[in-house]
Amino acid sequence: MSRAAIILAMVLVAGGCVSSGDRIGESINADWLARRDHLRAMDDWSMEGRIALKVGRKGYNGTVSWVQAGENLDFRFRGPFGFGGFRIHGGNDRLRVKTTRGDEFWVTDPVVEMTERFGFSLPVYSMRYWILGVSDPELPAEETVSEEGVLEFLDQAGWAVELDRYEAQLGDVFPGRLVMEKDDIRIRLAIDSWQTGLSGSGVSDE
Repeated sequence: MSRAAIILAMVLVAGGCVSSGDRIGESINADWLARRDHLRAMDDWSMEGRIALKVGRKGYNGTVSWVQAGENLDFRFRGPFGFGGFRIHGGNDRLRVKTTRGDEFWVTDPVVEMTERFGFSLPVYSMRYWILGVSDPELPAEETVSEEGVLEFLDQAGWAVELDRYEAQLGDVFPGRLVMEKDDIRIRLAIDSWQTGLSGSGVSDE
């Protein structure tokens, strides 16, 4: 075989190698798969940050907190003074939604029931995983993983999720910013701080 043919063969083989950016469903770096399983199992943490929510031409900005204690989540949005906010908390079976305007109700299918009431819904069950930098294990997904072994982009349940600004926290690295888009909904989340070790406190109903 000529030298040129050998070089060409090497290029073709290299082109067929799996990269860390391959979509899920193809071979992805085994280290990423192990790390993803580890992060999906995390169920004892909290974070604080800032959120910008845009629905059509309407926009809302405020602070956000999330507490995950086992299967129970507690998501709180606080708008600027005079604007108000809302809280979504509960387990996998149902969620309690409360607003500062006095609305209070339970939902078993937040996507459908919150859309009926407010005209939009937040993917809270999946966001619990997205915040950590992994996909929701209950739903099909397409993942793009960086050369550093972290999730850069996610397409899941009709949502396009971009993750970046990874920082070392809680003995691992987590995204510092997420941009989530679906139809006319756009959510920008900037995470400022993390905590862990909350299993003893649980999620309050107050």
